[in-house]
Amino acid sequence: MPLSVKKSLVKCVKDLYATGLTTSVSGNHSVRFGMHHMWITPSAMPRYNLRECDLASVDLNTGRSIGRPSMEVNMHLKIYLQRKDVNAIVHTHSPYTLAVAISGKFEQVIEEALLVVGEPAIVENRPSGSVELADLVSKAFSGNTRAVVIKNHGVVAAGKDIYQARAIVESLEEWAKVLVFSKAFGGPQNFLRIDSH
Repeated sequence: MPLSVKKSLVKCVKDLYATGLTTSVSGNHSVRFGMHHMWITPSAMPRYNLRECDLASVDLNTGRSIGRPSMEVNMHLKIYLQRKDVNAIVHTHSPYTLAVAISGKFEQVIEEALLVVGEPAIVENRPSGSVELADLVSKAFSGNTRAVVIKNHGVVAAGKDIYQARAIVESLEEWAKVLVFSKAFGGPQNFLRIDSH
């Protein structure tokens, strides 16, 4: 029997914490339910203690919430309003991904990442929770963009469901690790073309 939307969201939050892509209080994640609402992780709640009843509900049209939503609620809201095909958003502080974003670029070296992630957009940072950050990130999700990396901050992935959004951040982190390790051995020599699929 498939997990409920809330249960799968809570499981994703705990799993990403366990793999080190977030800290106990960093990152935020959400899922759309119905046409006009989302469940989003709460502010300042340790990820390892998160329960379904802790999730906040937000009306996508009015912004009104029940519960205490993440400080990045406006970023999630603006992405959902812009992209009707997006039903889940995962925001992590993936260490290798951030390292690559602030020191270089994402050279295409892993076929699976090319298929799962596509070409990530990289944007400058703005204050956490600000309207400026929400606007910048949501605009970067134009077209079919699946991942936006905010320099010195984190990664935002948008998917058709929580499983796809999670796969995007995990694939991007694997890609970043390979790039980091390859540079220790002289740099990548073989590349994939972004337009080859």
